[in-house]
Amino acid sequence: MGFFTVFLRFLTAPFRALARLVGGPSLRTVEKSGAGRIAKDAGDEERFEDERTAVVDGRSFFFKRLARPTLVERTAADLTLEEAKEYAAEAQKFYTYPFPLFTRADFFYEEVEQDYIDHILGRNEGSADANFLSIMDRFRRALNDNTARLFLVYAPSLLTATILSTGLLVAAFAPALREQLAFAAFGVERLAIGAMAMMAALGLLMLLYHWPYKVTQQQNLLGLDNYVTSKFSRINQNFQVAKRRAMNVERNMRMHQANELKEEAGVWTVNYQWFAMRLLFCEMTVRNKLYQIRRNTTLYGVAGAALSILLALFLALAGEATGLARGAEVLALSGLFIAAAYLSIMAKASRETLSVLQPKEWNRFHLVDLHETVRDHVGEDKLQIVTFRDRNRLE
Repeated sequence: MGFFTVFLRFLTAPFRALARLVGGPSLRTVEKSGAGRIAKDAGDEERFEDERTAVVDGRSFFFKRLARPTLVERTAADLTLEEAKEYAAEAQKFYTYPFPLFTRADFFYEEVEQDYIDHILGRNEGSADANFLSIMDRFRRALNDNTARLFLVYAPSLLTATILSTGLLVAAFAPALREQLAFAAFGVERLAIGAMAMMAALGLLMLLYHWPYKVTQQQNLLGLDNYVTSKFSRINQNFQVAKRRAMNVERNMRMHQANELKEEAGVWTVNYQWFAMRLLFCEMTVRNKLYQIRRNTTLYGVAGAALSILLALFLALAGEATGLARGAEVLALSGLFIAAAYLSIMAKASRETLSVLQPKEWNRFHLVDLHETVRDHVGEDKLQIVTFRDRNRLE
């Protein structure tokens, strides 16, 4: 741990203590209940009871903090045949959905893709994934809003405060410093005051970025990571149960139950395929939202820098017009602040926040081996047919 990190932790210690005092969970506490533990306890029935109680979101002083969402997903082990038929009906909507080839021209592509996923997962029909889709939207908006607030509000505000405070400090202390400094003719006293004001503002911005912003974003993402891990684990469990029922349904049936056997085998076969496809589309939704978060972070950075440049030009012109500041000094000070803020302090915002996600612990689509399941299922059925046929011939 470097000197800078130790110094930063020392500066933020009172604020972190205050956050714990008022009930805000620390990042380490949230991480202990993270994806690894959820994946390990995936078989715990109590953990996966349907929880439909709304959870109230929190808010830190500067940024919005979201509560960990609850899981709403039935287990296949508890499914009746009638409930399995409901899932089969959802699958039929997916297989028969004629998605539009010509979409609206004012849509981004990720919106086109998400609109398709919303339709096939039945977002507006109260399906099993409707809650998941709403939660992903809520987290995307909250994470983007926090980033926009940092890049478009707080950073330009600190730049404005730097310029205004420099002007006030120069007016108050420059005459006294001019008499003491050897190179007063070169305006050293003005540069010294401006440099101190800028360093103070950059220190505040660094503190704001590393403590409220980054910690809040990482807490939000850890809660989302826990939820996604639970969601994917539950769908994977349902896939495994539906697969076993589809492959073994004939063990409890007799010849006079041929129609029931045909119907139940078909329902469970469609179910395990649908569970796998649901996992794929939920995974695509996560990818879609994470892409939007990364893209918007870049756009907010560019927009914030552009806004700060325009603000610096306005303050420089205003300073020259009123005689309170020199335009060249204002532009030089603003340029250094903008470069340090957007190219150094906040340059890795998306990378440092998204790094807390643990996708390697998610039960993703490629791990369910749907192709192997279909091959084994069909192969086993064909083998039984041939065995039964040859046995009848011998008899």
